[in-house]
Amino acid sequence: MEQPRNSRINKDRWALDQIRYHLDKPMAPRRDIKSVADILKDVVEGFEVPVQDNVRILREAWPKLVGTQIAKHCAPGFIKDYQLHVFVDHPGWLPELERIKRMLLQKLQGNYRELNIRGLRFSLQH
Repeated sequence: MEQPRNSRINKDRWALDQIRYHLDKPMAPRRDIKSVADILKDVVEGFEVPVQDNVRILREAWPKLVGTQIAKHCAPGFIKDYQLHVFVDHPGWLPELERIKRMLLQKLQGNYRELNIRGLRFSLQH
């Protein structure tokens, strides 16, 4: 059987098949085929994960709070139960951040007292 998507349409062959098989409808127009990945990519780009306003403020100031080197590998994720959850991109950074956790918490509490952050939790970003 012919592969209609992979071969060119032979109009003479179509006319012959139309007569032979008593087909009333004209030949379907040729359509460009898009992969599902391309379609989903366009759809997913429209979605954004909602971000808390407080976290948005912290993300803007994050490089100043923790330093540019550390800010390249972690970012504030969300605040829940007075805990700031920080997403880390590599497991090697988890012990380093745990080591300076108290200093980071003091900076956050000093500069952003209104956020009422009482603790930090570090987790790998999926």
